Amino acid sequence: MSASAPSSYRLERAETLEAIDALAAEWAELENATPEATGFQSFIWCRNWIAVAGPSIRPRILCLRESGRLVMLLPLQIETRFGVSIARWMGEPMTQYGDALARAEAGRIHWRKLAEAEMMRWRDVDLFALTRLRTGAVMADGTRAGESFSAPYVDLRLATTRRHKSIERRVKRLEANGPLALAQAETPAKRESLARHALALKRGWLAARGAYSAGLSNPFAEDFIAALARDGFLQVNALRVGGEICAMDLGFIGGGAYRSFLGCFDERFAEGSPGQALTSRLVARCAQEGLVAYDMLLPADAYKLGWATGEMEIGARFVARTLSGALAAFALARLRPFVKRVLRAAGPSFARVKGAFSFGRRGARLSVSRPKETTT
Repeated sequence: MSASAPSSYRLERAETLEAIDALAAEWAELENATPEATGFQSFIWCRNWIAVAGPSIRPRILCLRESGRLVMLLPLQIETRFGVSIARWMGEPMTQYGDALARAEAGRIHWRKLAEAEMMRWRDVDLFALTRLRTGAVMADGTRAGESFSAPYVDLRLATTRRHKSIERRVKRLEANGPLALAQAETPAKRESLARHALALKRGWLAARGAYSAGLSNPFAEDFIAALARDGFLQVNALRVGGEICAMDLGFIGGGAYRSFLGCFDERFAEGSPGQALTSRLVARCAQEGLVAYDMLLPADAYKLGWATGEMEIGARFVARTLSGALAAFALARLRPFVKRVLRAAGPSFARVKGAFSFGRRGARLSVSRPKETTT
């Protein structure tokens, strides 16, 4: 754990497993003291990602202490792409919301300035890609770069919720196969088994539609999701019809909200909209449990908007230290969105050349035959 210290403040970098594990209790306490915390910056989320990603990333947890007390923490990982060293949020591309943890105290702005000044001294980083920042996030400064996204959510504090008569009609077809029952997997082994099954269903659904998920295509995705389910961080909610699983949702509670991380359904029951039937029951259950929101995460797909009472805007900041970092920032913030807009505008004549521009290990490239990009 390396450190630098202005006056009563001390900046530390935890980069080894031993140093990171030593932070566990303080990290959890700081998360509880951060109103904007979403769960994606939790110790268990980040520590499991480090375990499965192994040497493909370099963890760097930046900690700021005031008079010895941990007041701010930035969970980062450093990756080298095409000779460019990029610092991103820990867990990307699986992490859906990026941010720091910080106590809700008057010193926040000063803490952030100290942390950012320290980061700009890191000579082994070309670019800080602070993506997936929600409006009002600790590290959001009002500026935006790259594409604009939004995450739909249901405000569970509203007195009434939307009725979906078309879904109700389709659910009746589903019930023709037997009674519906919603339950959570209760044992580590069952959670892991069902989580792997859910991922297989989701990947099958994506493949059948020629869609692409940056998160689920990651080579560590399955082991990461399985570990989070096994540890109990991820709930595994299964809707059964006549005893058979027809839909599942893997999610977790963070910041007073249920985050619906991965949803899937069995295509055999598609006519009865099992995914929508499951969402209806989960929304009702979360409201009964006193949660404030049902967060459907990125992207703002049509089926999510049908439930949503609002959308959270998501932005990004790209801070370059070097010329190569500035070029990478241009590729990520400007060129990639431009290519995607051109492909969308091309319409049916370019139906087979829909894809995602990425800045990968071999440089900027356009991947083809991936018609629609989505997330978990």
